[in-house]
Amino acid sequence: MFYDLHYIGEQLKNTRVNAGMTQVALAAVSGVSRATINALENFKAKDISVNTLSLILNALARNSISDTTDGQFRLSRNQPQFAFPYVWSQSSPSDELLIQKVLERSVFDDVLTLCAHYGVSKVTAVLYASPLKEDKMLMRSLRRMLTNVQKGFAHA
Repeated sequence: MFYDLHYIGEQLKNTRVNAGMTQVALAAVSGVSRATINALENFKAKDISVNTLSLILNALARNSISDTTDGQFRLSRNQPQFAFPYVWSQSSPSDELLIQKVLERSVFDDVLTLCAHYGVSKVTAVLYASPLKEDKMLMRSLRRMLTNVQKGFAHA
């Protein structure tokens, strides 16, 4: 597949700058190295994978720009950042779908992030309303995780 890397780099830089993000911030949000972002923006990249490009674009899509009363733009994050690099077919899935898909992977750090962002009760409610409840082994593991997270939050 052919990509116009010059165009991609130019658009990436414009979007990032307009969002008020540094290369370091975009790297942190996307999980792509700052060196890769810099190479793309400065037309030094020889190639880019679809997955890497998707991570960058999804990171930019997850971060919305909103106009404040003083005319300045600020960056606000709509969804939490996870340890596992989830790639979505939608730029911004519903909270319930996001929770369900993260619970399917059962990565403890990501379950912890979900609970910190949405609350243990919402994560638990989505779990019991989802088809995941049919998988007994997964449910046992997730219930244990949620119980531990809830205990940890109570002691924090």
